[in-house]
Amino acid sequence: MHNIENKIEFKESFTLVVGNMIGAGIFMLPISLSAFGSISILGWIISGIISICLASVFKKLSREYPGESGPFTYTRKYFGEFTAFLVVWGYWISILLLNASLAIAITSYSTVFLPILKNQYYNIFFSSFIIIIISTISLSGIKGIGRFQFYTALIKLIPLILIIFLGFLFMNVEYFYPINISNETDFRAITITTTLTFFAFLGLESATVPDNKVQNAKENVSKSTIYGVIFTFFVYLLSSIALFGLLSPEQIQDSNAPYADAGGIILGDYAKYIVAIFAIISALGCLNGWTLLQIELTKNLSKNNLFPKIFLKENANSIPSSGLIISNTIVILLIVINYSKDLSNIFTELILTSTFCALILYFLIALGEILKIFENKKNLKSNFISIPLFLFLIWIFVGIGFNSILLGLALFSLSIPIYFYQKYYARNRKS
Repeated sequence: MHNIENKIEFKESFTLVVGNMIGAGIFMLPISLSAFGSISILGWIISGIISICLASVFKKLSREYPGESGPFTYTRKYFGEFTAFLVVWGYWISILLLNASLAIAITSYSTVFLPILKNQYYNIFFSSFIIIIISTISLSGIKGIGRFQFYTALIKLIPLILIIFLGFLFMNVEYFYPINISNETDFRAITITTTLTFFAFLGLESATVPDNKVQNAKENVSKSTIYGVIFTFFVYLLSSIALFGLLSPEQIQDSNAPYADAGGIILGDYAKYIVAIFAIISALGCLNGWTLLQIELTKNLSKNNLFPKIFLKENANSIPSSGLIISNTIVILLIVINYSKDLSNIFTELILTSTFCALILYFLIALGEILKIFENKKNLKSNFISIPLFLFLIWIFVGIGFNSILLGLALFSLSIPIYFYQKYYARNRKS
């Protein structure tokens, strides 16, 4: 049981949602989006609308099942334990991939101060060191995690708001044309950019995962989810428009830290370093929040006898320390494995595979809400939003690409022997 002292309040729950979304995505995605030009702004708008619809579904579910195990509970109610396990496994894998990409993003922005980090070996070492730092913060307990999340969320908004207000004053409209600079059709370009930008909204359900550690979970989890997504959408959209007006697509593509370069245009070279510091703090806060979700998911699976009991072992601060060490060891291995390609390719590949794994969760939750309509037509009004959401999610699947889907399915398949072994192990232990 968690007493009131070991629970976070609304403001910390809200910043968990905002902080988990506003991380490396907004600071690093322009590099991937620059290959398409300003048409990617449409991708932001569409993915934002999809995310708000999805947030409303999670808001509804958090009220129906307060204090439960979030995604695992929701999918188990709809499709049973085995499917729920597969989905949460995939979600966990997506977080591991995401955390690897966040560490890489922090290292990328650190090259502004330490050019030596462009060297592959120093890069790997520094990215791994970042994971160790966040692990140490996580071990301090939920209150320490919550405070770190709250302050980093506030700090990370400063450069984005600065870019929004000053960026429109220094905007060069010519950078928006031609709208589509890729070799893809407009529809294909919008599909791909919607998929890429949707990655930046991963984490919209963050408050539902540790909701047994949130005060007044029924109210605070639902409010922090919907308010957090709407707030983040406007920050993303306005700052992206401002950035595309400050830097040409070619400048963005050649940059390791586009927001830092944009800050340099507005306030001089000195500001470039200031913005880079903010970007690093932003990604650190995001990594902090996702690490919490990473260990809570495996803890919830262990409580249901679907994961090894070692993931349940907690330290004096009620943090599953063994699960943290195991999970972040995997994250470091992912960092090492993925450094065979250049930085932009690493980031793009990681986010597409991560997006696919998380999409399975969103897809099945939307499908479950639709099935409720067929069970009882009285649910049509409250669940109707799930129908267009379901169709939008299918469309995003198309934009992920065959290689990322294949890799995602391979990662999902690894969970099947684990599930049956755990069921066999639990059954034998009882007998």
